[in-house]
Amino acid sequence: MLNAFHSLGDRLEYLPDCQTDDCDAAALWIDLMTPTRAEELHVEQVIGAELPTRAEMEEIEPSSRLSAANDVLYLTAALPCRAGGNDPAITVVTFVLTEAHLVTVRYDEPGTIPLAIKNVTTPGANVTSSHGALLTILEAAIDRLADVIEQSGARIETISRMVFEDESRGSQSPTYKNSLRRIGREGVRLGHFQESLISLSRLLLFLTAKMDGPRYDKDDVARLKPMKSDVQALADHCRGQEERITFLLDATLGLISIQQNDTIKIFSVLAVIFMPPTLVASFYGMNFHYMPELAWDYGYAWGIAVMILSALGTYGFFRWKKWL
Repeated sequence: MLNAFHSLGDRLEYLPDCQTDDCDAAALWIDLMTPTRAEELHVEQVIGAELPTRAEMEEIEPSSRLSAANDVLYLTAALPCRAGGNDPAITVVTFVLTEAHLVTVRYDEPGTIPLAIKNVTTPGANVTSSHGALLTILEAAIDRLADVIEQSGARIETISRMVFEDESRGSQSPTYKNSLRRIGREGVRLGHFQESLISLSRLLLFLTAKMDGPRYDKDDVARLKPMKSDVQALADHCRGQEERITFLLDATLGLISIQQNDTIKIFSVLAVIFMPPTLVASFYGMNFHYMPELAWDYGYAWGIAVMILSALGTYGFFRWKKWL
């Protein structure tokens, strides 16, 4: 899918899912979502530069993700997808920056893109150049990360209250299995956020070095400094959230261990209580001269049935008490 953005005063005009004919040299920002080969070739012809392949985008080395060739910058950042859902993921987005064009290549829908589209199309956005559009998108990426990290913190607080719920208030016992799942999902999200922040930090450092020249507006260059500070602050906050989730994981496992020990203690007490009667029955249960069941045709079957029913009754009682 190909989305084109044309300059319209101090903002951009959005042409979603357009044809290749609508994407010409006048497009300031070209967004490629899972592009076809024909769309890639057309965009390469428009901007006069090659686009990276998906394999090149997913390279982990900084030298592969951040490079410059023939006055064209290739910048790749990892951005979170579906951060608020049950299947959080992370995807890479490559920015190809030329003097006249900005191209984004992606194969998923990170939450940054819709926010960036809203920002660049709003009147007064002050987006008049390709690098200005790039900086606006990066600011949207940082704002989006701040939002999802804050939402993650709220979910961690909810999990904390659920794990440490005071049973004396009459509340039901917490479901530790559900808590572990939620803790695991938050841990995965925080890992994605940290990876995204690291990639953005490297990108901003690289971009700061490359934008140190007369061809770039000083106001745009000045926008990089607060972005780097924001990324560092978010990274520190994310590390704090990671420590909280680690503490919750350890606490939940400890509470599960205590709960299991209480159950085993009950079983041990019951075994000790019934041990003396069992011992007496073993010695004297079958040593009486007069036992009516000895001459009963169904005595054996009755004895087996009583043993099975007693075992099932004990098991059902334990399940009812939630000891199993």
